[in-house]
Amino acid sequence: MSKIPRSSRTPASRRSNPLKGHSRPVTPLELAAGLLQQTVRFQQPPDALLAQALRGPQRLGARARAAVGDALFAALRDLPRWCWLRQRVRGEGVSEVDVARLRDDAAACRDIVALAWPGEAVDVLGASATDAGPDALAARSAAERLPAAPEPEPVRLGLPGWLIERLRAAVGDELAALADALRAPAPLDVRVNALRAKRDAVLTELRAAGLPAEPTPHAPWGLRLPARTPLQAQPAWVWGHLEVQDEGSQLIAALVGARRGETVADFCAGAGGKTLALGADMRNTGRLYAFDTVGARLQRLQERLQRAGLTHVHPVTLSHENDPRLQRLAGKIDRVLVDAPCSGLGTLRRHPELKWRHSPQTIAQMAALQLRILTAAAQLVRPGGRLVYATCSLLPEENDAVAQAFQRASDGAFELLDAGELLAAARVSRADAVTADGALRLWPHRHGSDGFYAVAWRRR
Repeated sequence: MSKIPRSSRTPASRRSNPLKGHSRPVTPLELAAGLLQQTVRFQQPPDALLAQALRGPQRLGARARAAVGDALFAALRDLPRWCWLRQRVRGEGVSEVDVARLRDDAAACRDIVALAWPGEAVDVLGASATDAGPDALAARSAAERLPAAPEPEPVRLGLPGWLIERLRAAVGDELAALADALRAPAPLDVRVNALRAKRDAVLTELRAAGLPAEPTPHAPWGLRLPARTPLQAQPAWVWGHLEVQDEGSQLIAALVGARRGETVADFCAGAGGKTLALGADMRNTGRLYAFDTVGARLQRLQERLQRAGLTHVHPVTLSHENDPRLQRLAGKIDRVLVDAPCSGLGTLRRHPELKWRHSPQTIAQMAALQLRILTAAAQLVRPGGRLVYATCSLLPEENDAVAQAFQRASDGAFELLDAGELLAAARVSRADAVTADGALRLWPHRHGSDGFYAVAWRRR
């Protein structure tokens, strides 16, 4: 029950190595192309593949390592553009991105990565071209000589056609601005651990260390830094004063409104980011359950709990959303957060591969799963308690449609609450700017955060 589906992940022992089969040192171009091929098989996310590959036996300098990562993510963010340019260079008819074909087309992946290669590191690309077979600069040079031509809409927006139509229905004339925001790298948002520090003190400390930190616009404990800001050596990080967490995720935890001494459940805890935020709001008192169906995630949470100074969290691995062990908690939980498994399309700035992983069919499957999980979690809420449903999706099918279906099925047992009022009570700045129609609605192009949706109910 994690935010981004992991069903296609494979165990570490079965993961294929993008460098396998190379009898000579791999070049940066080959490495990036191999990583692109692996990514579109959707067995691991690109950041995990990249980290694994850079720990391998190859010896790449700092610039080459950075260029490989930049080229991989640039290729994923603007895949329609690179495929379109490649088709024009080769004199082929223009067609939509065929991800299934890329999985077995090493030459296409090499051309795409070469086209996406960062201009400031083109010397790294040129140095690797000699050993990579055909000249990797040829496609790039030919693309630069192409005459101007009208760009198809997927090329302009960097999105598959089916997703364009759904997002247009959601944001109308703002679609181009949203698409641009989704292609931009995300900043680094952190949450100050209220158990151990004050935001102003941590802000002063980071600025004194030369880091350009700023308070997040809305979340009362958030700070925003440029992408790739190194934090691991900072005392505030070492001592557990900071946790990496997007501002939108922080606002969802604020919507739950967890208090001292309560019993709270994070029904789909995943990596535990919101669990940690809820625990800080509870001031390490009461009882906080972290439920998930994948025990490995909860094991990783243990280290984060220790670092954050939380001792009242109880991780529980469930077999499914209707695990019989939940029956003893039915009607007893003060607040339940359902951060449901979803498409993750609100996180495309960080996970650009997701727009190629999903389809209308997978979205429909997600929505059905979300409703089942929300219905099961609602049984835990005590009378007068609060239930929060959240996703990091931009699509109404996973958001409003699921919330409305649950409301109808509950037959009046749950009263819809105004998210703006709840967030204002949680000291969220300008709560009206992040809510609409009673729900929390965050858009990357409007709010600078990932895309999130959340709605809250009170059990009558």
